[in-house]
Amino acid sequence: MKVVEVSAGARRDACLAMLCAEVHGREGGLDALVSYAGVRGVWFENETARLFALVDDAERIHSAALLVLDENARGLNLALWATPPVHRGHDHGIALVSQLADHGRLQVRLTDGSLVSVLRRAGINDWLGAEAEGDRPRELVGMNPAARVGTLAALDEPLRLDRERIKRTFKARPKDFETYKNAFVRDLEHFARHI
Repeated sequence: MKVVEVSAGARRDACLAMLCAEVHGREGGLDALVSYAGVRGVWFENETARLFALVDDAERIHSAALLVLDENARGLNLALWATPPVHRGHDHGIALVSQLADHGRLQVRLTDGSLVSVLRRAGINDWLGAEAEGDRPRELVGMNPAARVGTLAALDEPLRLDRERIKRTFKARPKDFETYKNAFVRDLEHFARHI
């Protein structure tokens, strides 16, 4: 197994669709689509996010992760991370995050603490609590050793999608909504058949 960057194109878009579907649930509906559209149309377009995968010798993807720059471009945030159902139960996701955590400053922000023990196994050992702010819920902030800081104030904020703006755009431009929806479904099918 090795970690590779999944470069722009159909393979990257298919991996992104799988990540959004798995993170938000296969019935995640609009949440999954908003993530997919925001990453493709904002982060990928502005080159602020990169997609990595753990692959076998035949280049089959066993786990994938989306890393996004922080606001000052000094570190990365683990924004999306998932293992396709067919490859679960073999710690592929832990292996992927562990290797990514070995290469620079990495943080992850969670609203649910159920993944903390798993991420600790991947090298995200330091955790701080961030209070709720505005419409953002309380978060747990995990860091690898390279990103370790004593307080949250010393940690750069990750870039975040303006999810409400994306929803408003979909409402104002139904054609954009249909275009992203069709691409999302197509890319999910592509991932299931070819990757």
